[in-house]
Amino acid sequence: MPNYPKKEITDYHILKTVENDPSVSQRRLSSQMELNVASVNFALQRLIKKGLIRMVGVNPRRIKYYITPNGLSEKTQLAYRFFGRNIHFYKEVRNDIEARIIKATNGSKTRIAIYGIDELSEITYMVVEAMRWKFAGFFIAEGSKITNKDLFGHKIQKLEALKNTGQCLLLLTDELSEEMLSDSDLKNIDILNLLSYYKY
Repeated sequence: MPNYPKKEITDYHILKTVENDPSVSQRRLSSQMELNVASVNFALQRLIKKGLIRMVGVNPRRIKYYITPNGLSEKTQLAYRFFGRNIHFYKEVRNDIEARIIKATNGSKTRIAIYGIDELSEITYMVVEAMRWKFAGFFIAEGSKITNKDLFGHKIQKLEALKNTGQCLLLLTDELSEEMLSDSDLKNIDILNLLSYYKY
């Protein structure tokens, strides 16, 4: 990925995550962003001070973070810088995702499911559509906050809905722990973790 200022990358990731999950903890943000908790706390306080995020609550275990209208505007501007101004990179990502899908399936058409609902999920979906492979839908973990009921006309479903639905390749565009996969008891599901290649 192009070399964007680290602060902008941090801000974008926090704003995007808070928008989707106000209950997200600093520890989880730390894990996702591969930063220490102190750095995440500093970034959050800076965004709060700038009026981009509003913090609600006193108990550290029950604190919620809400993105403000100014925060939404800032997130959109950052997204534009990362994606809108770099069409060449966008095309490279699409080509790379397609190549990884073909490699994971040995070129054999397989039903595709996507775990996650964010920018990477949308790009991945467009790749699957262009390949004209059967699409099983968008999936999220139990307890995840759904901001939209559907995406590209497909209903967003809980991960457990993939149970006993036949062979499928699940493309991870969001964090999914081994424990969560085990709890979902998914059978005949192959996993391709795209998030590990396209973290920002």
